[in-house]
Amino acid sequence: MDFRRLFIIALLLTGLLPPQLASATIKGFAVDGDDWPGFWFICEFAQRQRAPDDECKMFDDEGFQLADGRLRYIRMHGSTETACRSNKKGQCFSSILPAIRISRTDRGKLSLGDKLFKVRYFGCSQTYYFTDTPNYREIWPDEKRCFWASKRRFYIAPYHGKVTIIE
Repeated sequence: MDFRRLFIIALLLTGLLPPQLASATIKGFAVDGDDWPGFWFICEFAQRQRAPDDECKMFDDEGFQLADGRLRYIRMHGSTETACRSNKKGQCFSSILPAIRISRTDRGKLSLGDKLFKVRYFGCSQTYYFTDTPNYREIWPDEKRCFWASKRRFYIAPYHGKVTIIE
């Protein structure tokens, strides 16, 4: 891990740097070996093929963890947010919420590359490509899709608050 990332993490942990200012660096979002550090949530106001219009300041209650050679689906629990898409209470949360509780479900073996990653699940390997913007990471599947993969693009960003995992 380079000095810049350590410095930003130290500032976050001490509360001297607000989380929304540390989500991206000049080089883009963090990739640490075979991991994307942290927990990544889908931008609430993104659509299947369209980027969010709020710079990903509001998260959907669903997301991903890419770590330890595994892709895990994560879900935030206990939201009371009312400003969600379609006015669905509790289906989203603010990206600057200080702490959340999540559950995780394994979604397959993961191998990360420079601008792509592969997920092996139910005997099929799906390739996904990604690119960074200042506020979120955009992910899309290869045209050759596994039976379980959709055409959907994902717009995700890392959550920087405290996470409690409930199993």
